[in-house]
Amino acid sequence: MPVPNTPDKHAGRPYVTPHRLLAYRAEHGRAVGAPPAAVIVSWQRELVNRVRSARRCREITGPAGGVLALSPKLGVARLPIGAPVAAIMLEELAALGVRTVVGIGTAGAIGTSLAVGDVVICSQALRDEGTSHHYAPDGQWAHPHPDLFDMLRAAIPGARTGPTWTTDAPYRETEEEILAYQAEGVLTVDMEASAMFTVGDFLGVRTASVFCISDVLHGPEWLPHFHSDRVDAALWEVFERIEAMPDLVDWGGGGGD
Repeated sequence: MPVPNTPDKHAGRPYVTPHRLLAYRAEHGRAVGAPPAAVIVSWQRELVNRVRSARRCREITGPAGGVLALSPKLGVARLPIGAPVAAIMLEELAALGVRTVVGIGTAGAIGTSLAVGDVVICSQALRDEGTSHHYAPDGQWAHPHPDLFDMLRAAIPGARTGPTWTTDAPYRETEEEILAYQAEGVLTVDMEASAMFTVGDFLGVRTASVFCISDVLHGPEWLPHFHSDRVDAALWEVFERIEAMPDLVDWGGGGGD
């Protein structure tokens, strides 16, 4: 059975909306604060904890358990893994006025030239997850916002750029798929990028993703290095470079408090 079950649902009127949910929360004394205009999201607890300890920040109750406001223009949020959570987060942040979301996460290396700790700016994402297909018609690839992608390339000149394979099923990343995607030039595998790009485009939120290689899938067996010092160092360097991008927070307006 294809996903979604109902063809051409993408232009339909949703019954549940983030605006109504946010109003409901406010009606019951659980109002959500306005987040900054741009939000960095990450799935790495260690990175977000380091931001919390190294930067002066204020926690705003809101999507994904809250946003750490570093300034009126820039915030950081930690998410659980997976495309559905990324879509929910984007819906709620967009309803609150956020117009820029950058993902900083880890990814598995499919490209044989990649090593643990390498940084990859995602150029396009193969839509092998279910969420994006509820927001846009069938298509193989989802793309980051082109201006944001170019800004990230300029801000992180040592990074590689290339496609990712986004999947909902990390325990079903088969050898046959990996070899096929290697041959197509896919560099990484992740679980959120194609949904972020598709939902962001649907909502008018510019999105992009930067990966730090945490595990290797191009050898005879899977090699995890999630707790490597190289991964932690790469994640922090990427955060600092994105934090320093003036155009990240000055683009498009929205948000603020």
